[in-house]
Amino acid sequence: MTEHSHDAVDHPFLAEDGVTILRRVGGRTDDGVLFDGYEEFHPGDPAYDEMLPAARANREEADEPPERPVDPDTLARLLRESGVDAADFDEE
Repeated sequence: MTEHSHDAVDHPFLAEDGVTILRRVGGRTDDGVLFDGYEEFHPGDPAYDEMLPAARANREEADEPPERPVDPDTLARLLRESGVDAADFDEE
């Protein structure tokens, strides 16, 4: 993530496991690429304890389906360009 990673930050909410806190982030990188994703916070991480009450109050957001499905061609291109092996993400 870059210094622009927090252009848009949503309220924290609990993940389905009931422990992990997720916070949606989005913005634009220095080279103009738009991104949308989540930050994960686990017990012991900085700010976890501060976010926990708000995350518990926003638990219902965790069950919402994604706004748009992941485009497999775009995902493959991003993985290839970042040097990540797509086989690491294959579901069994």
